[in-house]
Amino acid sequence: MAKVVVLGGGYAGMRAIKVLIDKAPKDTQLVLISNTRVHTEKTNIHEVAAGTTTPKEISFDVAEVAKPQRVKFIQDTVTGIDLDSKEVKLQDSDEPVSYDYVIIALGFRSETFGIKGAEENALPLTTLDEASAVAEHIENQIKHYQDSQDPNDLKVVVCGAGFTGIELLGELIHSTKKWAQKYNTPNVELYCVEAATSILPMFDHGLADFAVDYLKRNGVQFVLGAKISGVEPGKVVYEKDDETQEVASNSIVWTVGVSGSHVMDDPAFSSKRGRVITKDDLSLNDDHPEVFVVGDVAAIMNPANNRPWPTTAQVALKSAAHAAENVANLVSGGSATPFEFHSLGTVASLGRTQAIGEVAMGGKQVKLKGYPASALKKVIVDRSLFYDNGVSGILKHGRFDIWH
Repeated sequence: MAKVVVLGGGYAGMRAIKVLIDKAPKDTQLVLISNTRVHTEKTNIHEVAAGTTTPKEISFDVAEVAKPQRVKFIQDTVTGIDLDSKEVKLQDSDEPVSYDYVIIALGFRSETFGIKGAEENALPLTTLDEASAVAEHIENQIKHYQDSQDPNDLKVVVCGAGFTGIELLGELIHSTKKWAQKYNTPNVELYCVEAATSILPMFDHGLADFAVDYLKRNGVQFVLGAKISGVEPGKVVYEKDDETQEVASNSIVWTVGVSGSHVMDDPAFSSKRGRVITKDDLSLNDDHPEVFVVGDVAAIMNPANNRPWPTTAQVALKSAAHAAENVANLVSGGSATPFEFHSLGTVASLGRTQAIGEVAMGGKQVKLKGYPASALKKVIVDRSLFYDNGVSGILKHGRFDIWH
């Protein structure tokens, strides 16, 4: 009887367990290890950070997918993986967990790139707890303005204009107006500080311009071409046009970048920023064909340009499903096959009823913006929930407010 261990309860880990339940031989021992028993739909974490969605709405108990009668769940933090002895080391247990096959899907961590003061003075946004802390902090600063009359209480600076940063700004447009009304304050000023000179490069210019124009019309002030050099209490310092400049705020949110789990820093993995270049079948290397790496800790190469596919939920889900299928085949005496990725498109939310997207339909790339793109993103979320969690998952956690 083979023992298969999956590390991580995020998108990749949950999809891997789901596929293993469906396709591995019934006598296969399945183990899921995660530092939390709560799975978070992280593509919607910006909504919690903006206070427009509750944590409960975008999370569920991992047992809803990894049911106890089929999967042994261990809640603990992975501290290391001994590839030679085929053992996983845990923080709260002296006994390591052995495996015949392991799928590593340990996810990402916030990356400050060594920027002075970023860790101490900016709010990270990678976990559900951090998202809740961001929302609470921003609302409290707006409320505090009644006593302080400090204009910096009514300023929010989002560092970084990647997907998370842009989607957070789209939500903050609405939530900060409600908080200002609730506490009878002037409107809140929203800033975005970004090193690049343009944003959303994964979309064509027309869609990216639509997103920027929409956010600007609703009060977002972009500071582009600004290389952040430090974050001090109450301000972000950056270099722009060969000058040191700053923007003041008592609410600074850090969405500049992420790297893979620190577990992958072990020299045995030869990782870069916590990501490992996998073989084409998603296994680690020829010496360890029993180890598969997926999601945010994997650098899965696109053979067309020899560059890694982006670390998106779509890539994580598809790579995890393929790795799990390969493991199921190996357990059954078969072989592993190469992973092929074909993007279904990309959608970026700009708030509850606005978005931009490029999706594959009928063999063509279709461009969407506004309401249709927003509705599509909610359909995508529901589709993923249905695959992993069935009808009950949709009924408990689905997005039924397509046009609201």
